[in-house]
Amino acid sequence: MKAVQYRTFGGPEVLEYIDVPAPVPGPHEVLIETTAIGVNFPDIRERLGVYNRSETHVGGVSLPQIGGLQVVGRVVGVGPDTDPTLLGRKVMALMSKGAYAQQAVARADMVITLDDGADDVAMARLPCQGVTAFLALQVSAVLQPGDSVLVHGAAGGVGSLAVQIAKALGAGIVIGTASNEERRGFVRNVGADFAIAYDGPDWPGRVLEFTGGRGADIILESIGGDVFEQNFECLALFGRHIIIGSTRGPGEPFAPRRLMAKAQSLAGIYLPTFFQRPDLIQRGLHFLANGVADGTIRANVGAVIPLSQAENAHRLLENRQVQGVVVLDPRA
Repeated sequence: MKAVQYRTFGGPEVLEYIDVPAPVPGPHEVLIETTAIGVNFPDIRERLGVYNRSETHVGGVSLPQIGGLQVVGRVVGVGPDTDPTLLGRKVMALMSKGAYAQQAVARADMVITLDDGADDVAMARLPCQGVTAFLALQVSAVLQPGDSVLVHGAAGGVGSLAVQIAKALGAGIVIGTASNEERRGFVRNVGADFAIAYDGPDWPGRVLEFTGGRGADIILESIGGDVFEQNFECLALFGRHIIIGSTRGPGEPFAPRRLMAKAQSLAGIYLPTFFQRPDLIQRGLHFLANGVADGTIRANVGAVIPLSQAENAHRLLENRQVQGVVVLDPRA
């Protein structure tokens, strides 16, 4: 079968489209013939070797690696002690690696079945980013109906889904930040009540204005640096500050006792940790699939590119030349 592999860390050029043996599913695993493969920023960080640096404090990558975290396709094989009724079913899967291939192995407890009429490309856009957003809002922040939510980087993959998921969960005002007016228009289009820049001198003041002076009940932070500190200027009493990324770096050290006066909380989310709670992963996958089916969640796909051109897909994503997720087509 064909797959995209890298043998060294580096730029997009290290991605190789090669022939490899088809994988064999082990106990409690399924083999999926892929029809659509989602591309995510963690794929790029793995390729760069970011997760192998000591300061990153996350799991590393063993080379050579077939990357990728999410696929849609049909189950063509099951391992020992795996439900045989999954054979032939269309599925959506979240995995730790191995998605960039015509066939991929996934844990059966991180797979959900889809209707035959489901849009493969749209569904392939969802698992990694959508489950991250769902867990941040529903598990880490425990969003309550009427809560106000500030989503940083709301034009990105996680952010644009977080806006929609927050609304679907009953949030009140949802505010998204983005770097330019085109991207802010996109944020409003996916359902945010307001879209603002996060690099202006008084963006926290605008959040306070939109929330009647209370501040945001939930802030999803993906930028870091000085923005991390500014968040506390507009975090409400009992507010929940959830860290889902830090594109500008970690920022200055934070004194935890600062949270006490306003009974605020600070938490982080790292999706692979939740692989130890497949029940929560499945809950998120079902929520997303149902949301797309009933129209409450739109799967924004920026581009569909042949698997053989994964190098170009990474370049598009790294250079922020697309809005929405890039999906690879293994059949093209």
